[in-house]
Amino acid sequence: MGLDETNLHVLIESGTPDERENAKKVLRLLDRGKHWVLVTLLLSNVIVNETLPIVLHEVAGGGLQAVVISTALIVIFGEVIPQSICVRYGLAIGAKTAWMVLVLMYIMFPIAYPTARLLDYVLGESHGTVYKKAGLKSLVSLHQAVNPSDVDALTSDEVLIIGAVLDLRSKPVSQIMTPLENAFTLSTEDILDEKVVDEILSAGYSRIPIHTPENKINFVGMLLTKRLITYDPEDALPVKDLPISTLPETGPETSCLDILNFFQEGKSHMALVSSDPGGQSGALGVITLEDVIEELIGEVKIKIKIKINMNK
Repeated sequence: MGLDETNLHVLIESGTPDERENAKKVLRLLDRGKHWVLVTLLLSNVIVNETLPIVLHEVAGGGLQAVVISTALIVIFGEVIPQSICVRYGLAIGAKTAWMVLVLMYIMFPIAYPTARLLDYVLGESHGTVYKKAGLKSLVSLHQAVNPSDVDALTSDEVLIIGAVLDLRSKPVSQIMTPLENAFTLSTEDILDEKVVDEILSAGYSRIPIHTPENKINFVGMLLTKRLITYDPEDALPVKDLPISTLPETGPETSCLDILNFFQEGKSHMALVSSDPGGQSGALGVITLEDVIEELIGEVKIKIKIKINMNK
């Protein structure tokens, strides 16, 4: 009964061949009714505990010695030794004895089954341990901390990335966006001469938000820098003469997971964060696919940079 159903499902999916087979046997038994199994085992335990003193009363001559002997036998052979063994080999023992438990379940059916159904009604059915996000993060961290030398143990970098993934839904884009004052933008009237083109190439951005000349927070689209591959700076054309792509807009409260799903659709890898999406004002910053990815692996990259600098 100490085997968690969630853990059994995990073993069935990713355990060794023996673990998978044993987990299937135990899970098949529990699927008949976890409370039914529980009541059967408890009834069997009570029957043995109550019968042993009666038997020893005749063998040991009754009295205090019968009580002492029965208590010692129950504690040592009924509690201490079985529980000590089952802590390590519980799954294998449970699988081997599943058929015996099933026989007992039907023998005690008249009492055990109605009691189990009552427990199901009062307490509800148990489906194993389900962790919340905070619990999962703690579990992952403990997995890495307890078994740091294990070949299958998670590395500290993997723990950081998993934690960041679990936080994506609760983290708004406003926390990781590039504020407008730090963003590289252009006006529709800016002339794309050699100086401006050099600035664009030096900045290294693949997409540049484009705003109207009279209102720096009224964005009309974005310029894809790949369009400058065939552009001659000597033409000195204004930005508006080049093809301007649509710049999607979103609110600051949008979760990082939602914006990541939007980017994965392939329509755009940049979005404008605005307090008034669709309006001519309210622009707060820009968010890109690279920002979300950096949020996932940023701390790992920082650690790598530190190691590289130390090696230098």
